[in-house]
Amino acid sequence: MSEFEIREGLAAGGIRTFRVSGDVDFGVAPELKKRIISRIDAGDRRIVVDLTSTGFVDSTAIGVLVGALKRLRDHGGSLAVVCDNEEVRNIFAVVGLENVIPLHRSEADALAVLAGTA
Repeated sequence: MSEFEIREGLAAGGIRTFRVSGDVDFGVAPELKKRIISRIDAGDRRIVVDLTSTGFVDSTAIGVLVGALKRLRDHGGSLAVVCDNEEVRNIFAVVGLENVIPLHRSEADALAVLAGTA
């Protein structure tokens, strides 16, 4: 797997995107948290985290996503996660979060859902 990287963007309708690559574990999850929280604090309310290029997430990374979802919901916002990797999707299922954190197979699907929440 490649080095951990976060590419941030802004999609149509002001939806913030984070494209994450590499393994997301306890060593790098704090950086992801810092980036997402700073955008929420700056006023972003609809966020897509794209894990398409991620080979592994650990419980720390999932905790970051759960925390972001809670913070967004507290501010009337939404979070969607893009994940087409079955191994990563299974991690969400094992911890019982596949129905808590909305998982999408493509960024286009996630953006379409969040565009409808404006």
